This record gives sequence, structure tokens and C-alpha cells, in this order.
Amino acid sequence: MKFILVRHAQTTANVKAVIIGGKEGGELSMRGTHQALALARRLKKEKISEVYCSTASRARQTCEAIVKGMGLQAVYCQELREIDMGELVGLAHEEAEERYPGVFLDLFARPSERIPGGESVADVQRRAMPLIERLACRPGNPTILAVGHNVVNRIIIASLLGLPLEKCKVIKQKNACITVLDVRQGFAQMYSLDNSLHSLM
Repeated sequence: MKFILVRHAQTTANVKAVIIGGKEGGELSMRGTHQALALARRLKKEKISEVYCSTASRARQTCEAIVKGMGLQAVYCQELREIDMGELVGLAHEEAEERYPGVFLDLFARPSERIPGGESVADVQRRAMPLIERLACRPGNPTILAVGHNVVNRIIIASLLGLPLEKCKVIKQKNACITVLDVRQGFAQMYSLDNSLHSLM
């Protein structure tokens, strides 16, 4: 399949640098709304046959902007939700680092270690990858769009490319990032990783 993986557009929580993780919150900002529309224009010519999206409202808003007018119904699924940040939810990044020193470094350096009250990177891999592996078994060569989040998208990309989870830290997924991969059963290669749309005003 041609697999188009998108991170949701900028949210009000992104602007404030507040941690949400897999929880609700952070509607699209004005800039994020423009990014979502830019994503729609960018992907308009793709022959997308199936759409999967995180159940989080910020991902849903991004997805709905992309597929509007395409005649497609998105499948909203828990597998694509962002990592559960547990006790860090609601904290600013600096505050989280003060309370839990090294927590962001440990996130990928120790992928089996859970965030206090939340998930580990390995937990996210276990819930997300079965969905991607099922999609890779689709007959023919469909183009499938998935809308997710920063950490879960990194984990999906690393897992598909056979990289250790520790390498997730070097895969950047800014708001409105588009990653395009060729994915088949037991095989994947990345065509492009485009972070340019995050800069749109």
C-alpha cells in the first residue's frame, strides 16, 4: 500500500507548550486550521481509498478538513491515539522536566519504561502496529491515509523501517507533517518526510 501518515495540525495546546498526550484538549489554532486546509490541498490529487484517524478531536478536525469533498468516511480508532502521558498531562514542558527530570529523554532511551501513570513507547507500539500490519495485507496497492500524533507516528515509522524504538527520537514529526511510505507485508520503505507545512501561517 501507499501509506500516507499525517500528524495533526497545530493546536492551542501546542502554542502554549502544554502536554496533552492521549487525552482530549487543544483544539486547532488559527494557524492549525490553515495547516489543515493546506494538507487538504496537498493531498487532493491522491487516490485515497481508506482513511484512519485517531479518536482525539485535534486529529479528527485535521482529518475532516483533508477528506472533505472526497466522499470518504474516516475510521476513528484508539490505536492511533497519542501516547498516554499520565501524570504529565496538563503540565507545561518546562514544569514536567522540573518535576520528572529526564522524562523526555527517557521516553525513547528506555522504550519499555512507562511514563508515571501513563504508557511506554513499547506499549504504544503494541497497540498501534497490529492495525498497520492489517492494512499492509490489503489486496492490490491501495493508498491509505492515517492521521495521528507526534510520538505514535514516530513509533509507526520506526517500526515499519525496522529501526529500534530508541531511534524514534531522531524522527521529527512537526504539526501537519506528511510521511509517505510504501508498505507491504514484511517490507517498508520511506519515500518522503515533509515537515514544511508546519510553518504555514
